Amino acid sequence: MINLIKILIIVCCAISTLSFAQKNDSLQSKHLNITTTLTDYLLLSNTNSYNINLGSEFCFKNQKSLSVNLGLIKSYGPSGGGGLFSVYVSTIKTQGVKFQIEGRHYLNKHKLFEPAMLLFWPHIFQYHTQELQNSGYYFSIHSSYQYTETDREGENYNEIHNPYDIIKVNRSVFGLNFKIGYQCIKKSGLTLDYAIGLGAKYINSNSSNSGENSSWPNNEKDIPWNKLFNKGAGLYPNIIYQFKIGWMFKV
Repeated sequence: MINLIKILIIVCCAISTLSFAQKNDSLQSKHLNITTTLTDYLLLSNTNSYNINLGSEFCFKNQKSLSVNLGLIKSYGPSGGGGLFSVYVSTIKTQGVKFQIEGRHYLNKHKLFEPAMLLFWPHIFQYHTQELQNSGYYFSIHSSYQYTETDREGENYNEIHNPYDIIKVNRSVFGLNFKIGYQCIKKSGLTLDYAIGLGAKYINSNSSNSGENSSWPNNEKDIPWNKLFNKGAGLYPNIIYQFKIGWMFKV
């Protein structure tokens, strides 16, 4: 996983270098926008984990931009499962990485569509944006890659007598979504970015030490996709809901 993190950091640096190589009339030659996705600090999937993340936006001509975000996934703690209506699968801990990249096109429309606030209330915080080439309404193609390693209790696991009966589950999740959003950049530099989207994700799971046993915890499934958590692969619909906060710096 360390090698994967290094590769993602190199990719981010390469994108940043390409962006700063644009002509002087690009917005990115004057400003640097650093954000974090607040909604990724909420529970990820059903493993009681969160994504510590940091991102930036690199602007080009004609209201186009490229956003990247790199995060480390950590556990809040063990998660309980086993119940018929449980949201979580049973885990000891989860760790991993998440990489997101997004191509945007801004519509040069800065006046808020107020009826949207009835359904998407965070929109109310986005009054009084500066009219910049990377502010206002936009649409985008958003892609993501998430890799996690999850430790789960084996059937004979006991913290005192048999702490080594652990099932290790490796999961890769690829996502591709279409998003619409609004980015507000206040005169102070405060950035508020709110977006929703729809797309698909591909989940691939494999595990070690689980054997062929079909009893708990091997039979626990992703909610609501009805896919075994420990193994298998499948393509599923995906709804994306993001709220970012950050700051735009003059450089």
